[in-house]
Amino acid sequence: GSRGCPPTRALPGALLPGTAASPSRVEAPRGMGRNNVRVVVRARPTASYASDNFQFNEASDSIDMRLPKDDHGGVVNNQQESWHFKLDKVMANASQEQVFDSCASDVVRSVMDGYNGTIMAYGQTGAGKTHTMTGGHVGFADRGIVPRSISQIYTEAASRPENQITIRLSYVEIYNELMFDLLTDVGVAEQSGDLHVVEDPKGAIQVKGLSNPIAATEEEALHVFFQGDTNRHVAEHALNKGSTRSHCVFTIHVESRSRLESNEKVIFSKLHLVDLAGSERVKKTGTDGMTLKEASYINKSLSFLEQVVVALGDKHRDHVPYRQSKLTHMLKDSLGGNCKTTMIANIWPEAKMLEETTSTLRFATRMMRVSNDATVNVHLDPQLLLRKYERQIKELKQELAMHNTLANRSHVQYEEYTPDEQRELEGKVKMYLEREVQDLEVVSARMAYEAFACFRKLYDELRTELSSRPPAGAAPAGAFEEAAEGAPAEAGDPSVPREGEVGESEERGISVGIAPGNSRPVQEDRSALGDPGDGSADGGAGGADRTSLGAAGAVRGGGATEEKPPDKQAAFADWKTREGQGYEEAFEKNKLELKEKRAEMKDALNAANQAKRLIDDAKERLARKQADKVPDSRDEELVDEEEYALIKSLRETKSQYREAFERHRAVKVDVIQLEHLMQACKTKLVQAFEEWYDQKWGHVAAAAEAAAAEAAAGERYDPQEMFDLMEADRLETQHPDALAYHKARKNAARDVRQKKTGAAAATARGGR
Repeated sequence: GSRGCPPTRALPGALLPGTAASPSRVEAPRGMGRNNVRVVVRARPTASYASDNFQFNEASDSIDMRLPKDDHGGVVNNQQESWHFKLDKVMANASQEQVFDSCASDVVRSVMDGYNGTIMAYGQTGAGKTHTMTGGHVGFADRGIVPRSISQIYTEAASRPENQITIRLSYVEIYNELMFDLLTDVGVAEQSGDLHVVEDPKGAIQVKGLSNPIAATEEEALHVFFQGDTNRHVAEHALNKGSTRSHCVFTIHVESRSRLESNEKVIFSKLHLVDLAGSERVKKTGTDGMTLKEASYINKSLSFLEQVVVALGDKHRDHVPYRQSKLTHMLKDSLGGNCKTTMIANIWPEAKMLEETTSTLRFATRMMRVSNDATVNVHLDPQLLLRKYERQIKELKQELAMHNTLANRSHVQYEEYTPDEQRELEGKVKMYLEREVQDLEVVSARMAYEAFACFRKLYDELRTELSSRPPAGAAPAGAFEEAAEGAPAEAGDPSVPREGEVGESEERGISVGIAPGNSRPVQEDRSALGDPGDGSADGGAGGADRTSLGAAGAVRGGGATEEKPPDKQAAFADWKTREGQGYEEAFEKNKLELKEKRAEMKDALNAANQAKRLIDDAKERLARKQADKVPDSRDEELVDEEEYALIKSLRETKSQYREAFERHRAVKVDVIQLEHLMQACKTKLVQAFEEWYDQKWGHVAAAAEAAAAEAAAGERYDPQEMFDLMEADRLETQHPDALAYHKARKNAARDVRQKKTGAAAATARGGR
């Protein structure tokens, strides 16, 4: 790896006239679905540029290399002297901003849309990988891909107010085939390095035990990155004074939920920013001891990475050796999986680095043959789904209770019977068995289950009683009939309806009349069903469970406790059903109309395609007909009836094709207008809610801010604080993102100094 690349001199690469693109690779579309890994070559600026060996052609994105034959090759020397490499992009004299715009900006936007993304830097040691990914120490304009990606992600999140976006970070280092967490409070020296790469049931790759802190702001995310970056293993050798001795993967996890549609649908995506350690030749770096051991581990893991790339590029290979190293296992999604991947191959175009540069470019061409399948990662939150189902069950129970009330069946029980209710039902079953009643009315499935349980219980009791009697003492066969005949019969007239039954059911059909006033269903929890008859007023404590704002309403009604603003997500859901109902209805109307227009556009496109196929078929038949005709030398060529019918059919089909195409184009314009209208409607909906929320609950936040301002009114700024304020104003005028970047770097450097001071103090105390 490389900590910095001083821009000593621009590369004087000459354009090659007549250089053609290599036909060995066909570009896959960069959208969703199958797409190849995109490879960009970036050359390090150097004062010793080997113009005799390198020719960079940025117009055709190709590189030509020439390597003179070795004088010790003998008389017959078939050594190859020239190579031609065709890449996706060649950048010889590019700034950090140009590299980010060309390599990373599109991947970051895809991550915000729900795709996984990976940007990795590969190359020999000292070629500028860490400078490309992290940045240099010159200033804000020299920052690398990682800080710029963080800035773009938070900018994109702020431009999507209709989504609730949560961003988590992780930073892992693979050093000597051990994995260390760079964001934990435990130092790298105290960690065992036994983190493991695992796959979840859906095949997604995760690192077990890796910390994932939430970063609410851009400044917080940059501070986390800079603080973790200071924990990396760095060493010095002949080619690089600050060579990183490990592979590092900084990952940004994005979780997005819609505030307008169903919030149980969650979109997860991640962005891997990989800074690979540089391959090195020991004879050039002159390493020994621990640095030599690190170099052997680095070269070994990079060899495993190349084996995976070769296996993915070979269509006849069934097995891909991902598990040979932790690096390839962790990047399984990025190489041949669900991801949009870009690799930046850093090269050092000097004569003494020809072998390493050739090896890097060969690996880059192999990487271009790796194909990924990027799809949007949509998941359903099980907790939110459970709450949704519970809410639906409650609503269905309430609707069923209302239906039973109207049908004069308020005594129907759907829950499990209590012991008292079971005893009561058992008595009714006994009366039915003893013929005291002619029918046992079953009013619900629950009653049927409980009645069968009573039958089983009575059967078991009778069976036990009969088995315990002696054989000689058995009762006569007619004893039970006589007992039944002697029992008093007060069944009454069965033609007279009893209390609780519906009379004249056969004559009146399905009419059940008006529900009596005393037939209200028994409810276990009135507040859960939202019954307004429980004496609670709007905003009172009794209706607390009816809406998510019940607690706040109780505060306003009672006035006994301090006001607290409700949860914003719950308040938004309630607001859409009340004050924002008009906005919600307009949004749903536009959504429905857009769906219809898209269906109409699809139909028009299908009609146009069908007409095009008919046109091609008619042309083919007409050509065959004209070819089969025998030319008449007496008169000009005549058109027979069949040929005339074909020509007429062709003209009509062309007319149908033009009509379908024009209809498709007109509907497409309507679809685009509706999409813009829906986006504006979304923004207007969220803005209206924010204004309502600030108007209703803004005074609470304003009071807290006023109290904080009043508490800080008497404070005075010391000279250092005054300098910090002036510096912040200057940075804000320089660039909108510069303030967060510099504050994060400053805080990370302060944390490092504090750690060193604390470690020194602990060592001094231990020495005593």
